[in-house]
Amino acid sequence: MCGSAREQGSASESLVSGEAAASRAAYIIAHESMAKSPVISHIVDENCDGCAYCIEPCPAHAITLIEYMKQGQIKKTVQVNDALCRGCGMCAATCPKQGAFVHHFKPEYLSAMVNAVLEGVVA
Repeated sequence: MCGSAREQGSASESLVSGEAAASRAAYIIAHESMAKSPVISHIVDENCDGCAYCIEPCPAHAITLIEYMKQGQIKKTVQVNDALCRGCGMCAATCPKQGAFVHHFKPEYLSAMVNAVLEGVVA
């Protein structure tokens, strides 16, 4: 949660990267508590068929595929780790069944943003 490992680099790059990671970790450790943004993804179990299209694009690696029994049959779905989720919406963008959405972000908002961008391009 403090940062990701990078590819092979020089000693000075590794030192700077290590100091940056330590700085991010120190910031987290120094606070007694932290507030998590309420903007996180949510899975609608009824719509999710377990296709797992959303797992790989998730930059936070917050989504896992799970299986459970429902009415005597094995049901596949995905589960979001709320602590890791950044609310970026990649899962909602890749879900063909509208099984994922981001709290506090409605599809109408996305349509309005796309229309605004297109109006700027066309104008």
